[in-house]
This record gives sequence, C-alpha cells and structure tokens, in this order.
Amino acid sequence: MPKVILLLSCLLLVGGCFPKRYNPAKATKMYPAELGQSEVVEVQVSRSGSTMKVVNGTAIDFRDIKLWLNRRYMLEVERIAPGETIRFDMGSFWDAWGGGPNPGGLLRWYAPTPVVLVQAQIDETSPLIGFLAIPNVDELDRD
Repeated sequence: MPKVILLLSCLLLVGGCFPKRYNPAKATKMYPAELGQSEVVEVQVSRSGSTMKVVNGTAIDFRDIKLWLNRRYMLEVERIAPGETIRFDMGSFWDAWGGGPNPGGLLRWYAPTPVVLVQAQIDETSPLIGFLAIPNVDELDRD
C-alpha cells in the first residue's frame, strides 16, 4: 500500500509539470476582427471530449475556409460539404502566437477550452459567417 501511495504522489507531481499547449512553428494569423460577421447559418458545432463536431445543415459548400474558434484559434479546412458531419481534433487549432486550446479528453490537466464562438472566413475581404455553437453542460456550469 505505501508503494501505491508513493507512485500516485509521484504521478501527481509530474502531472503538475505539463505546460499549456505551445508550439511557435504552428502560429497562424491574427483573428480578422475588422471583417465583422454578416450572418449566422445553420451549421451546428459541439464538443465531445477532445473533438469538435460540425454538422452542416445548409446547402452551402464551404471550401478552403479558415475556421475560427473563440476569436483566437484557427484551423484551415478544405471542405465542409452540404449536409456533411465532420469532426476536427481540438489539438489542430492554433493561435497567432503558437498557442492551442486545451483539447480536453480523459487525461487532461487543464479544463477544456469551451466552444463559445465559431466562425468561417471564406476569403480575406468578406465578413465572417457565424456557426451555431452548442455548449456542453459542463461548459455552462463553469464559474
């Protein structure tokens, strides 16, 4: 029994050393706040563990877009076809400094980054298109 307690104590100490996600080589562009947002479309976005689920309930074929999460993190997406359900790893999103959202999952150290605002950037000049973010119950219960 003392060996088990010692092992668990060591794991907790080592777990405290895990840094937040940061990789300067993955740095993306700054959020294009100057573009604004023109509309919100029927594309539902929810989170399941470390995965973001996107359900395109429109007839819009989103091609070569930048998918923005919480006005900070970005992921370049080839295509989200009309009627398609697609999943993205939360670890694929990065910000302008090379930081990433906390993806969550079973062995996470930090609370997962909530999915609050999701927007599609279709080009460099058009306003952003808002998607419907559906928060989880645990994201709603945060203080």
